[in-house]
Amino acid sequence: MSIRGFTEDLLNRRPGQKLSFTLAFVSLLLYVQIGYFTQRTDTALLLGSYTLLFALHLWLTKSILSYKFLIGFGILFRFVFLFSIPNLSDDFYRFFWDGILIDNKINPFQYLPREIIENPGIKINALDTKLFESLNSPDYYTVYPPVCQFVCWISAALSNGNIHIAVLLMKVFMFLAELGSIYIVLKLLKIYKLRREYIFFYVFNPLLIIELVGNIHFESFMIFFVLCAVYFLKKRRLFASAFVFALAISSKLIPVLMLPFFLKRLKLKRSIVFYILTLGIAGLTFMPFSGPALLHGMGSSIGLYFQKFEFNASIFYIIREIGFWIKGWDIIQIASKWLALSTVLTILFVSMLENTKKQNLPGTMIWPLFIYFAFASIVHPWYAAPILAFCWFSKFRFPVVWSYTIFLSYAGYTANGFQEQLWVLLVEYILVYGVMIFELIRYKDFIQLKNPWRQIVG
Repeated sequence: MSIRGFTEDLLNRRPGQKLSFTLAFVSLLLYVQIGYFTQRTDTALLLGSYTLLFALHLWLTKSILSYKFLIGFGILFRFVFLFSIPNLSDDFYRFFWDGILIDNKINPFQYLPREIIENPGIKINALDTKLFESLNSPDYYTVYPPVCQFVCWISAALSNGNIHIAVLLMKVFMFLAELGSIYIVLKLLKIYKLRREYIFFYVFNPLLIIELVGNIHFESFMIFFVLCAVYFLKKRRLFASAFVFALAISSKLIPVLMLPFFLKRLKLKRSIVFYILTLGIAGLTFMPFSGPALLHGMGSSIGLYFQKFEFNASIFYIIREIGFWIKGWDIIQIASKWLALSTVLTILFVSMLENTKKQNLPGTMIWPLFIYFAFASIVHPWYAAPILAFCWFSKFRFPVVWSYTIFLSYAGYTANGFQEQLWVLLVEYILVYGVMIFELIRYKDFIQLKNPWRQIVG
């Protein structure tokens, strides 16, 4: 359709449709503003724009516009971020750094960035002092799994050392992953006989749009691969499902926590086969980086991640305050171990007692993720993206609330550094936990107190 034809078609529409078009274009302008003209230290502008976008996305999900127009706008909102440099996260500098190392046949898990920049025997033009000073973790080994490393390598290799081109290529990968997720969500909604309109909550949610394509976070690949794994299982293609789920683990390690939820659905024998295939294929993706460097580098960084960093936590902050009261110091190194154990045990408990007749597989994926983040010491806004993506296959809507309140954590960024805001934590988690508890009481058939082994053995 030509621009003239589109304009005439728009002018001939009903008032309600014209309003929806207007609000969609207002959303587009707000995304352009956030992507190109807003920094994370512009708290009032950022949170105000996001609040308006969140309200507009709820309106658009109920719009009377045609199905194709709504899907098209959701894709367009993602497209406008392709040419921007991420302004709410600086992780992309490390992505580029790792990609350049791989392109120069250097294992990114082997050296600290500081070791590279201070080693006179390693001369790589793209890895200069300016890039090094932009890294948020110059004294930590990389923690990004193979799928991330592959995307970083391809982007860096094709960019010829230009970080702007590399960022554009990374965003193209994220954009394609999002298109794939939209397609698979549509397929799964049909398979599970759920309302097709649920797709609008995925395509219009501003957290997904801003954080996945806009800020280059690999949760986009994790979402896509997990959804593909569920789709292949529904088609009774166990190997294909295990293969793509292995890629999900190789995108973000956290899908490992979802594995217990396959047990009651696949039964014991098929589950064992699925687990062996999944972990075996995931292990193969690490082969290009295998060796002592991988174990030491990734292991030490993951350990430091859980024992040193703190951001936007919930249960951990309560325990930390109790520790200050009793011990007089931050007990993160002690608490992190017990919280990790609590995470695993809680996930196993829920996976054994969940009612598989009342909850489908993609819908149940919100629980291992939420349990993990509930006990975690660091919870960035983009961490909630997969929970939001999967919740539309369940009855639970508290992730939608979280997709707004978690973004408020950007209020802590100022020109003088980062300072956690107590009001943000209170608003965020009182609302999220409050809605979650209400929904658990409302849908109490989510858990069934029966012997799970009878269902597992089959």
